[in-house]
Amino acid sequence: MRTQIHDNPIDHGRACALSRGTWRRVGAKLACAGACALMAGQLLLPSVALAADWVNVGGTQYDAGTATGDEAGTWSWDGADGMKLNGYDGGSIGAKGNLTIGVTGTNTVTADAGQSAIAVKNGNLAITGDGTLNATAQNDVITAIGDGRTGGDVTIDGADVNVTATGGAYESIGIHAAAGDIAIKNGADVHVEAKSNADVFAVLAENVPPRHSAIEGAQAEEADYSAKHGGCIMVDNAKLNATAGNAGGMSVALYSFGIKTETYLKIANGADVSLATGSAGKISAGVWIRVQDGASWIRVSRSNLTAQGDAGTDELVGANRKDVYGIFSQSGSPSATPRISFFQSNVVASGSTAAVYAVNMGPFRAPYIKLEGGLKIAIPDGGTVRDTVGSGRVIGVPGSSVIQDIRTSDEVARNVVIRSGDAAEPEPTPQPEPTPAPTPQPGGGSGTDVSSVTSTQASSTAAAPKPAAQVAAVQKSAGALAATGDSAATAAAALGIAGASVIGAGFVASKHRNR
Repeated sequence: MRTQIHDNPIDHGRACALSRGTWRRVGAKLACAGACALMAGQLLLPSVALAADWVNVGGTQYDAGTATGDEAGTWSWDGADGMKLNGYDGGSIGAKGNLTIGVTGTNTVTADAGQSAIAVKNGNLAITGDGTLNATAQNDVITAIGDGRTGGDVTIDGADVNVTATGGAYESIGIHAAAGDIAIKNGADVHVEAKSNADVFAVLAENVPPRHSAIEGAQAEEADYSAKHGGCIMVDNAKLNATAGNAGGMSVALYSFGIKTETYLKIANGADVSLATGSAGKISAGVWIRVQDGASWIRVSRSNLTAQGDAGTDELVGANRKDVYGIFSQSGSPSATPRISFFQSNVVASGSTAAVYAVNMGPFRAPYIKLEGGLKIAIPDGGTVRDTVGSGRVIGVPGSSVIQDIRTSDEVARNVVIRSGDAAEPEPTPQPEPTPAPTPQPGGGSGTDVSSVTSTQASSTAAAPKPAAQVAAVQKSAGALAATGDSAATAAAALGIAGASVIGAGFVASKHRNR
C-alpha cells in the first residue's frame, strides 16, 4: 500500500507565492501548476520494473543481460524482466528480481518435490496474457518473496491460471505473497485447489518476510519483524475460485495476515469469487483477514462472493470446539477498527460458528458490519447486525441484546444470504437529445460505450449451506455489473506532457517580465 503524502500548506504557499509584477505572478502560478501536473503524471505512470538478476528454467540458470530461450520457442527470456511462455510443458521457473511472464496458448509447469512451480525472490511476479497457465507443486505453487522493503507482490492480469497444491510436510499453499500483496484483475480467471494433512491455505498474502531475510548474506531479522507493505488481496473485475481441503490444523481458502498495518481484502467491479474449505482440526474459514496491532478490512463492492466454511458437523465441545466461519475479520488494536462492508453485491456465507463475524481482540474499539447500496439480508429472515461480548459484531436473527457466546447462541446466523436486489443493475445509458439546430455543430464528439459483464457464481466443491434452494436462487440472481477499463497510463502521460508544457510557459512568462 502506498503512503498518502499530504501537502504542507507552508511549503506550498512558499512555492507558489506571488512575486511583484503581473507577469511574474502569472509565471509563478503557471510553473507551480505545471509542476503539480507533471508530478501527478509521474505518480500515475506504471512503476519501472527492475530486471531480474537471473532466471532458472527447468533446473538451468541463465544470467541477466543476454536473451535466451528454447529452440522450440515454448519459452523465451529477454535477459531482463520479461519472459514469454507459448506451449511450455516443463519444470519449475524461478527468478531473482522482478519477472513478468506473458502466457499464450496452454502452458504447464510441474515442480519437483520441495520446489515451487513459479517462484520469484527479492522481486514482484506478474502473470499476464490471454493464454492459460497450469501450475502444480507440493507447496507455494506460485509465490513471490519480498524482503520487507521491496518485492513480494503477485499479480495475475487477464490470464487463466489453474493452481494445484498437493501438500507439503508442514503446510500447503497455492498462491503466496510473502511481504507482498496479491492482485487478480482485468478478466483473469483463477482456480486454486490446495490440500494437505497439516495447514492448508489456497491463497495467502502476508506482510511478514521470511525469518531469514531474502537478501543474500543479510542477517536474520527479529522474530516479530514485519513490513509496512504486504498482506492485502484484491480481486478486481476477475474470477477466483479457491478451495482449501481437509486439514489437521487450519483450512482457509483466502487468508490475509498482517502485523502493525492495515490489511484488507477488496472484491470489486464485477468480480466473481467463490471460496470453500474442508474439515479442519482447529480453524476453517472461507475468508479470514487477521491483523495483529492493526486494522482488518473486508470490502465487497458491486460483485459476487460465496464464502463457505467447513459444512461438516462439529461434534467437539468446550475448549476443543472448532472455529468455523464464512467471512471473518479479526483485528487487535486499541486504535483500529475491524470492518466488513458490502455494497451493491450478492453475498452467500456459511460457518458453524458464524457466517459473518468481525471482532477486535481485547477491550478495544468495536468493529462494524455495514450493508450499503440497498442491500438486504434475505437469510435469516429479518436478519440484522448484533453486538457480541468482547468487542465483536455478527449477523444474527432479529434482536437487540448482546450475544454472550457466538459458538453456542441460537441467535447467531450460521447461514447468511445478502441480496443486492435491483441496486446492482446498472442504469441504462440515456440517449442524447436531438440537436434542434438544422445544421450540425462542427467538432461534435461521439459517445463512448461502457461495456458490462454478467457475473455468475462459480460452483463450489464444498457442501452448500442450508437452506440450499434459497442460496442457489440468490446465486443465480447475480446481476450484470459494470466493468471499466484502466486508462491510468494514458491519463498519466497526458498529465506529464501538460505539466511540462505549463512549466515552460511559466518560465517564459517570468523571463518576459524580467526583460
